[in-house]
Amino acid sequence: MNTKVVFLCSLLLATFFAFSQDQHKKPDSITVHKKEKDKKFVGIPTINYSNSFGATFGAFGMLYYDVKKTDTISPLSSSGLIGSYSTNDTWFVVQINKFYLKEDKLRIKTAIGGGSINFQTYVDWPLGIEGFTDLPTVVEENGEFVDYNTTKQFVYFELLRKVYQNLYIGGRAVYSHAYTEFELDFVPTEELSQFGIGFSSEFDSRDSQFSPKKGNHANIKTLTFSEKLGSTNGYTRINLVYNHYFPMKDRNTLLTRFYSNISTGDVPFAGQNVVGRDDLRGYSNGKYRGEQVYSTQAEYRHWFSEKWGYVAFGGVATAINDASDLQIGSLLPAVGAGIRFLAIPSKKISIGIDVAVGKDDWGLYFRIGEAFTR
Repeated sequence: MNTKVVFLCSLLLATFFAFSQDQHKKPDSITVHKKEKDKKFVGIPTINYSNSFGATFGAFGMLYYDVKKTDTISPLSSSGLIGSYSTNDTWFVVQINKFYLKEDKLRIKTAIGGGSINFQTYVDWPLGIEGFTDLPTVVEENGEFVDYNTTKQFVYFELLRKVYQNLYIGGRAVYSHAYTEFELDFVPTEELSQFGIGFSSEFDSRDSQFSPKKGNHANIKTLTFSEKLGSTNGYTRINLVYNHYFPMKDRNTLLTRFYSNISTGDVPFAGQNVVGRDDLRGYSNGKYRGEQVYSTQAEYRHWFSEKWGYVAFGGVATAINDASDLQIGSLLPAVGAGIRFLAIPSKKISIGIDVAVGKDDWGLYFRIGEAFTR
């Protein structure tokens, strides 16, 4: 796909920027109402800058709706489109769906997307040269960043069935094809065709899917990539996540979170985990990566008016290849804050922007909905 076409599509999507409101609220000057009263659209343009990607332009749009109007128990389902283009010629487009069905007894998640990512990894010379598969867990000062490009396409599917009260159990599958090329001639390229299947479970006692104030949300998920199923490398990925929400008066909430992403077996470079990404904010340059990533953090949320609020958060993470590598000196701290606007008050759906600072790194994050609600 031509990067200019992707960039143009992202800009066109951004022009549909709209803040949906309650049907019974008076619209302000930036409100766009939809013909279907049971559907609500929220979109935000994204403009960012980082040392890794340069200036980034894109858009994030999400449509919320009831799959079945007579189902008053299931949360709103959602379908979204994310597009982005960076001045270092990185681009990606992802389409995501989350369906709540049969009075929330059935949950389905799907995603499809692709892109070309120009990123970097940190290598401690002379270690970790051969394929970057033995990167050091404690980075010294005699290393440097090495640029690489990954072109990737993927398809993801997950199905969960309620088995008891707040407990859901099911499975998931993913197919991806990735081609990674490093700027160093003596480092071999990596081409991966990976098909993975695994177990998926979820415990969800939150009082809201979009802006929880109390309850718990925990996930245990696995993906096994087998050469017998056509995967280039055979390895297993395990995700363990636990979120706890503590209500603090009417307008305040405290979230505590534990996150882990563990890869075991013949783990390729693309199968390693990086601090940051979808978890601890404040790390965006790819310096800290390993076969295992762990983090713990807390976030304080406060609404100082009916539609405006802020968040403050902090935590630590580590990237290691083995549990014996864990050291106090390898812990990576991060702190940050953000602003929130309640775009759809009746469903407690917000939009916002966060900024966070980590060790020799930082990040800027646009979002629809609160962090960690997926």
